Amino acid sequence: MIQLGMDRKIEKKRWSQTKILYIVGAFVFVILAFFGFKAINRKVYKVDASKISMKQVVEGNFQDVILIDGDVEPINLVLVNTLEGGTVDEIFIEDGVLVEKGTPLLRLSNPGVTLAYMNQETAIVEQVNNLRNLKLSLEKDQRDLAESLIDIENDLAIEKRSFKVDSVLYSKAVIAKNDYLDGVEAYRYLQNKRDFINTNVKKSAQDNKTQISQINTSISMMQRNLVLIHDNIEKMLVRAPVTGMLSSFDPVIGESYLNNQTVAKIDVQSGFKIKGQVDEYYLSTVKKGQLAQFSFDGKLVDLKVKKVLPEVVNRRFEIELVFVSSAPENVTIGQSLQVRLELSKAQKSLMIPRGTYFQSSGGQYVFVLDGEGEAHKRYIKLGNQNPSYYQVLEGLEEGEKFITSSYDAFKNYESIKIN
Repeated sequence: MIQLGMDRKIEKKRWSQTKILYIVGAFVFVILAFFGFKAINRKVYKVDASKISMKQVVEGNFQDVILIDGDVEPINLVLVNTLEGGTVDEIFIEDGVLVEKGTPLLRLSNPGVTLAYMNQETAIVEQVNNLRNLKLSLEKDQRDLAESLIDIENDLAIEKRSFKVDSVLYSKAVIAKNDYLDGVEAYRYLQNKRDFINTNVKKSAQDNKTQISQINTSISMMQRNLVLIHDNIEKMLVRAPVTGMLSSFDPVIGESYLNNQTVAKIDVQSGFKIKGQVDEYYLSTVKKGQLAQFSFDGKLVDLKVKKVLPEVVNRRFEIELVFVSSAPENVTIGQSLQVRLELSKAQKSLMIPRGTYFQSSGGQYVFVLDGEGEAHKRYIKLGNQNPSYYQVLEGLEEGEKFITSSYDAFKNYESIKIN
């Protein structure tokens, strides 16, 4: 009898070699299918090389610069305004001539204003005459008091002599006692009267001095008012406030002007400035002292920002620029210029030239050449810009070539085949 030994448990292999091969094969097939599908469906646009333009990515000193339109103006321009409103009655000079300070430009007519000034003048003259009459009356009263004092002094002197004679006669019993006492009383009366009048004269003199001083002050003020009234009447004649070149002066006989309305401008001819218009986007960026340039007669002329006017009109604000050195000889008032305004200092950066590609891509991508006759879409990141270049922050390297012409025909493609 054969005895069987104990049964031995055989472990089943979890991953057989055949199964692994199947899995690896399936994985390879999926990858090949994916890349094959991608290759079959890859968007490729064919374009003739003569219809596109290409440039290189460069490294250099990048500076944030914008172009603005500017107009040449006199650095010191004085406005000539009417001081009183009225209609043009007479014109004395033509536009565009050199005028001296005080030169009559035009005369205005305003009967209502003139009549009002004349009535004021009459009232003031009447008040001045009344004050002068009062002053004369006070002076006459002072003279009368002084004359009364002289008279009483004279009477007192006569009475004093009589008193002395009566005193001698009374001591010798020549006159009666009553007559002597009458003389004494008369002498004392005149003394008291003299003292009273003398006190009044002094007090009156002091009071009159104060009052006459006030009258003189009032008369002086009224006389100044008369001068102002005469000046106001004279304001109907508009004169040049400074010496310079007259401009924007084109009045017409019978034309009406309001009070404080500008009728002309005068260039003091102390130099030139340039007034520029800047997009409101740069309002927080443009500062006093920033440099700028413009090309004139084949040369670059340096400017700097003197003033920033922050008021925004039609989405633009104004700046005033002055010449760093003397202005070119042929610069004239009213001339229009294109100015390069520097917003930052130069710094080493990767740069790509500006082109029509930006309108198509919005600066988000460019088509970069691979050296094998194709160009591929590559997403990039741009920084600041100037009239010639964009600053590259990410996505490109120096020396790479890319298409700079419009992408409108192939912006939806990933690659371009260049014939």
